[in-house]
Amino acid sequence: MKRDNVFRIWIKGLALAVFGNVLGGIMTVSIAPFLGEWFVPYIALLLTVFIYASLVFTAGMRDGQKEAKMLRNKRVESVPKYRWIIMGLIIAAVMCIPCAALLACSLGAFQMTGEVLLGSYFVLGALAPSFFIVDPQALSPVFPLVLMAVYLIVTPIAAHLGYRFGTDEKSAKDFMYEK
Repeated sequence: MKRDNVFRIWIKGLALAVFGNVLGGIMTVSIAPFLGEWFVPYIALLLTVFIYASLVFTAGMRDGQKEAKMLRNKRVESVPKYRWIIMGLIIAAVMCIPCAALLACSLGAFQMTGEVLLGSYFVLGALAPSFFIVDPQALSPVFPLVLMAVYLIVTPIAAHLGYRFGTDEKSAKDFMYEK
């Protein structure tokens, strides 16, 4: 057993992040009739961000468990310290590309239509309930910047925590029933 290619690990993390966004979009569209109540979008936003962060956490944890296994079998000397912070920042930068397109819409470069809005529910699925909190037709340039900030904060932290949790032998035994 040897270390995977960093690009391959990053692709797995990006795939789980995209899957988290798609799940958040599906959840938002499925509870759309109830999002008219004042408190439901806030709860949905917390849940979709939790789903997204959990999947990014899982990507880091799987890599951390593999690194811990290689360290235990004496195949490597030490584990990389900040690998998932850097990969999390790169994944967050990719997730910010749709936010940049939304910023262009809010600045008037593109027309904000219903199709663009529906597509952004799935592309920005982890933050899709926020479109029911803030009116998307009257977007200010601050709103997409806030979405970018959430991605840039949540993604590296969740990925690094997952990686550290995966490399820690004590917490892995508490987390899993049996190995």
